[in-house]
Amino acid sequence: MNIAERLKDLRKEAGYSQEQVAELLNVSRQAVSKWESAQGYPDIENIVKLAQMYEISTDYLLLGKEPPARNAAEADISETVIPQSESQNKREMSPETKKTLRIIAIIVAIIGASALFTVFLIAALSVVERFLELTIRL
Repeated sequence: MNIAERLKDLRKEAGYSQEQVAELLNVSRQAVSKWESAQGYPDIENIVKLAQMYEISTDYLLLGKEPPARNAAEADISETVIPQSESQNKREMSPETKKTLRIIAIIVAIIGASALFTVFLIAALSVVERFLELTIRL
């Protein structure tokens, strides 16, 4: 069995459509179709995502190698490590983080605008002062 057949079998076993897999991986349905028909292959990032999604090893996905049997201690360790690494790989920010960053950006923009306004005000006052000095001399 090749990678294309494994991808198709895994998708069907998981009960996903090609469209659903595409949405989960942020790729087109056509890309998933090409992978399953051996007309193309997923990049390394998507191979890792597919392995995580189907809860299989990348070795099995790429080579068809079944992982060796694990003892209970190894299973406990991997189950506690995997969620941490998955959370570290997430690229999306939570809505709270986005809101906080927007507020910080607004505050920085206000401070920057205030500083710029102050510089222009000082420059304008200097020009007015110089004008008044020249006017008084006349």
